[in-house]
Amino acid sequence: MSLIPWRGKSRSAAIGEPVPQTSLQRFRDEIDRTFERFFRDPWGAVESGLSAFGPWGPAVDVSQTDTEVAVRAEIPGLDPKDLDITIQGNMLVLAGEKRESAEEKGKDFSYSECRYGSFRRTIELPSSIDPDKVTAEHKNGVITIRIEKSQAEQPKRINVTPSQ
Repeated sequence: MSLIPWRGKSRSAAIGEPVPQTSLQRFRDEIDRTFERFFRDPWGAVESGLSAFGPWGPAVDVSQTDTEVAVRAEIPGLDPKDLDITIQGNMLVLAGEKRESAEEKGKDFSYSECRYGSFRRTIELPSSIDPDKVTAEHKNGVITIRIEKSQAEQPKRINVTPSQ
């Protein structure tokens, strides 16, 4: 159930046509997600992101086709060897720890900054996935995980013959 009753009404496109995403629409979608997270777990939202010093978590996009599920996670500054990806049943778990430090010294100044934190994201996947057919690729701070769907669960087209 969506908490905002007008959500989706502005996306009037014919069935099957892609809906163009404007920057205003992406902003509205992000506000919708923020409100929905808050009303689902108000104290969890405060602890996990609204606080400036709270833990961080990567932004995640999940998409699927008839043959696979693709998960993209933004992990800038995180070395892929510090990332742990597992599948347990129909749950994909992304966990890792980010460690960054910068130090700069000059004649009249000294600058030092450290950022670190661990995260754990759990993403529910369809039950039709094949956990033995998973690939993960890291490029430019984004990890893309592709999980194939099992052959038995892929849609089968049924031809209809006219009666005579």
